[in-house]
Amino acid sequence: MIDDVHEPLGQFASHFKAAHVEHTSDFFEDLVRRSGVDENANIQTVRELRELEQRTAGEGSSNKGWRILRGFAIACALLGALYILAYYSWPWLALPAILLLPAMLWLNRVINDSDAQLKRLRDACDAKRAVAWSQMAPLNRLYDWDIVAKLVQKTVPRIAFDAYFSNGRMQELRNSSGWSGQLGEDHSIVFSHSGVLNGNPFILARTLSHWMGSKTYHGSLQISWTEQHLNAQGKWETRTRHETLNASIERPFPEYENRTFIVYGNEAAPDLVFSRNPSTLSSLDDGLFYRWRKNRAIKKLEAKSRDVGDGNTFTVMSNREFDALFAATDRNHEVQFRLLFTPLAQQEMLKLLKDDAIGFGDTFVFEKTGMINMVEAGHMRQTDIGGEPWKFHAYELAHARAFFNGYHNDFFKSFYFGIAPLLAIPLYQQHRPHADIYRDTYSHQPCFWEHESIANYHGEAVFRHPECVTRSILKTAIHGEADGAQTVRVTASGFRSVKRVHYVSVHGGDGRSHRVPVHWDEYFDVENSADMLVREAAAPGQVADEAAADGNNGALPPAFSGHGIDAGKTVLRRSVFSAVLPG
Repeated sequence: MIDDVHEPLGQFASHFKAAHVEHTSDFFEDLVRRSGVDENANIQTVRELRELEQRTAGEGSSNKGWRILRGFAIACALLGALYILAYYSWPWLALPAILLLPAMLWLNRVINDSDAQLKRLRDACDAKRAVAWSQMAPLNRLYDWDIVAKLVQKTVPRIAFDAYFSNGRMQELRNSSGWSGQLGEDHSIVFSHSGVLNGNPFILARTLSHWMGSKTYHGSLQISWTEQHLNAQGKWETRTRHETLNASIERPFPEYENRTFIVYGNEAAPDLVFSRNPSTLSSLDDGLFYRWRKNRAIKKLEAKSRDVGDGNTFTVMSNREFDALFAATDRNHEVQFRLLFTPLAQQEMLKLLKDDAIGFGDTFVFEKTGMINMVEAGHMRQTDIGGEPWKFHAYELAHARAFFNGYHNDFFKSFYFGIAPLLAIPLYQQHRPHADIYRDTYSHQPCFWEHESIANYHGEAVFRHPECVTRSILKTAIHGEADGAQTVRVTASGFRSVKRVHYVSVHGGDGRSHRVPVHWDEYFDVENSADMLVREAAAPGQVADEAAADGNNGALPPAFSGHGIDAGKTVLRRSVFSAVLPG
């Protein structure tokens, strides 16, 4: 078993990748054994379903062909009737009618038979698919929220996930690292994992961020005018000219973006502040152009190092290539920077930055502010970090197996290389926090990050303002506590729009100015609030996901029953019960 990870790139290639593939496969096969699903029976059912689907598709194509033929016959009859009316007397109309009537009767009979056969085949498909779903139901019930955590921790024991993001974990980050956890009103937590990496707290988060950008609106106006000109015969002629006038305006427009990042608290190098962004140098081959670009960057660093004016404390590292590619030139504490980035750390960080085969290369922003580190890797932007159990539900075992293995292996690789810049720093793995997570009652309650995640899981549509036409940023605040449950006020902020027209003066070819209309939307803030009840389950991480939806109100916490909330409207997510209270 590997404990500390000092060579993240090499150890992933030599051990972790294959180990996680094996652990994921073994875990799934164990689920299949526990479920009792008969794989051979499911294979046979799915084979029969595919045959029915193929027959249904063939019948559907035939049905469409017959309908097209009927339409063509009707069109021919109409054209024939029009032709007869144009060149012959009306009694001749009986001829297309005599020809069309038997054909239509025959085609209608064929189409009706095809419709009936198509319905029988579709019903047979639905029935066979229902059989397949019933065969897979025992396995589908076994998926839960903590599978991602279990698999990652088995592969990398130094990483441990929490059942959910609790007040205790948030308080630990606040007390040990001075981090408030506040991201601002324009950011909402869509999903977050928390836990410890080498004994130090971390958060993996996906957010929905909003900012006011701009949008260019376009408009046009058709104009025409007449001009007099001499023709080849020397006579004046009038010619009509046409022109399309175009105009555009730029107006404020609400923008939204999902971001995925890792927050890591560590007391090592507590005064150090720096930031770095992905470098274009990292993706270059070790050729002449790379060496020229690298030497140019190094010369700039050396010049900055010699500049001792205006409080500059930057001193270039002896490993010039590391300094050029990592490019944390805004660092404020050279001694602590060198404590973190030892020769081994520099070597491993360079491997990560220059890698283009094993991992993702230089895709990450790395910011350190005191004892808080933030890593935002570009490759994680597309990674699904939720692991919601319903995503793995399937009626075909072969598909379920492929999706389960693919999802968890992709997640592990993405997450591993998201934290790899932290793993490359040996001091972070040697330094353990002095304080343990708080153990009082308060610490076991979900924190406000988890509240926002839960609200987003219920969906923006539940909370948004009726006039909102954009995404909504959900923010939460505790409104009260009773019977161990938290009443959380969820506020959804979005925008309504009003249609506007702006006229832009444009000079036309006729020598006049014209007012070109440009239609645009003006956006105004709107807010709506609703309450949500939240309570930790009795046994975190050990309750089945269907317990909150099995129709057994007695399984719900008393606080929920007291509000008249039934199990069907309650969500059990990551060991936390939640329900939106009626307005």
